[in-house]
Amino acid sequence: MKPFRIALVLMCFTAFPALAADHVFDLTGWAAWIDPNSNGTFNASFPNQPFDVRFDGKMGYGIGANIFFGNHFSAAFDVAQVRPGTTLRTRAVGGTSFTTTGTRMTPITGILQWHFAPGGGIDPYIGAGAAYVVFDKTNVFKSATLSQINIKDDAGLALNAGVSFRLSRMLALTADGKYVPLKAGATPVYAPGTTPIVPITLNAKINPVIFSGGLTLRF
Repeated sequence: MKPFRIALVLMCFTAFPALAADHVFDLTGWAAWIDPNSNGTFNASFPNQPFDVRFDGKMGYGIGANIFFGNHFSAAFDVAQVRPGTTLRTRAVGGTSFTTTGTRMTPITGILQWHFAPGGGIDPYIGAGAAYVVFDKTNVFKSATLSQINIKDDAGLALNAGVSFRLSRMLALTADGKYVPLKAGATPVYAPGTTPIVPITLNAKINPVIFSGGLTLRF
């Protein structure tokens, strides 16, 4: 929950009055589908230790704040959290699959947006900015060799597009999409007595795609 507390503090400090034709501030609660869009292989010096790893999309939740400047520009700050499905499988013939707890993944984004119709009933927008993605450790069960996967937090570009549908002066429904290309380093943690002679690190291309829908309060 620490990333959420940090994001809420940032929202409070940035939520100052701005000059906008229609409204100055949006607060949105998100239901977010986050697909890490990634897979890779851990290779090791022992024959039973190469693993294929795949991360699958899952539904999560989030919160966001959007501060408007002038008629068309805004700065959007969002944080979401999800536990993507994680599948490990040995590469040997008849390889075994292993279950995990899922890797908790928390993308935090700050994006400058251009709104095409900020005062209209339907407001499409595009944007670009930065993302910082926090990963927790993944615990692996029923494997005699692998106990955890550690994925390093990473920062990168964030591309954004979406549309807001006004319901009333203070309410709107918002559909949002983000793409965050990353190359995060992942390190397997092996059980005692099975550690490879040379430490293994997988540079996994983790390119999260985030599709979100939310209820927006307009101020």
